[in-house]
Amino acid sequence: MKTHQLPLLSVIVPFYNNEAFVIAALDSLFTQISDEIEVVIIDDGSTDASGALVSRYLAQRQHPHVAFISQANGGIAHARNVGLQRATGRYVTFLDGDDLLSDDYLAILRPLLIADEYDLIDFNYQKFTEQPPKPENRATQPAAYDFSSLGLGSLQPLFARSMWHLWSRVYKRTLLAGETFEDGRRYEDVIFTPFQYFKTRRIAHLDCELYFYRDNSQGITRNIKPKDIEDLLFAMEKMLRFVAQHPGDEPLRRLAALMLANCFSEVKSMSKAVYGYYHYAPATLQILRRAAAVCRNSDVPGKKVRQMRYARVDTFLSKLRGRKPR
Repeated sequence: MKTHQLPLLSVIVPFYNNEAFVIAALDSLFTQISDEIEVVIIDDGSTDASGALVSRYLAQRQHPHVAFISQANGGIAHARNVGLQRATGRYVTFLDGDDLLSDDYLAILRPLLIADEYDLIDFNYQKFTEQPPKPENRATQPAAYDFSSLGLGSLQPLFARSMWHLWSRVYKRTLLAGETFEDGRRYEDVIFTPFQYFKTRRIAHLDCELYFYRDNSQGITRNIKPKDIEDLLFAMEKMLRFVAQHPGDEPLRRLAALMLANCFSEVKSMSKAVYGYYHYAPATLQILRRAAAVCRNSDVPGKKVRQMRYARVDTFLSKLRGRKPR
């Protein structure tokens, strides 16, 4: 790559105390890397040996576009913000320090990024614990979301699933101009990713597994905290404000309803895990009632809408019975 050209893709790799996995994560990238790929690595105040391991690893490789930043611990959102500010590629994506890329990740994505037809490309991922599974689907041609025929309705299956991981997508860097992740929040992807789909209609899906997510004991899904519930409520409030800013936009409301309903399901299960019953603070009940109003007459099942609107009943029954109400 000529020195005056911007990198084609910036891969942002934040890590914190990942000494057991971070070299494997970097290997999954560097074994297929080319000079047109930029790597921005952020050590978010690790107290184990992972920072030293990464330093030695990079010293053995002479890649021309690597930034390795060591900083005081500020949380995953702050680390990603640092990476986003430093990135210079035409496209941006993310790799967590304990995960892996498929060995054909760049071979599949590179032609699409060079073509520059899309602002956002999402793809599949697989979860693993020890050894990553062998990916089965290797579709190399993306399917564009059919906005011309379906409008925002083309996003309905995506919002119904509501899997908002940052790392299962590549983003045009200009699409993310002015965007930041919410500092101090672990579920920053839920707060961030859905809204990117409302900013462009140049979006496509690749029906293949390009990312392997490690389900380890230190992951946030295994270590639920009360603040995680606050993060999801924050995401719900952000979406509620977004709907209020677009009055009369029925397709947008129906998509927002799906996202809100999925957040509610997460809040519900987290609450049960943390408190032993469905605990909702008064402010939470207000958010849920507002969400229920948005979800009425949408693709959200009526039962779930009622559970949001009358969440206090869920609390009473779960405390009384000590089990999930039917």
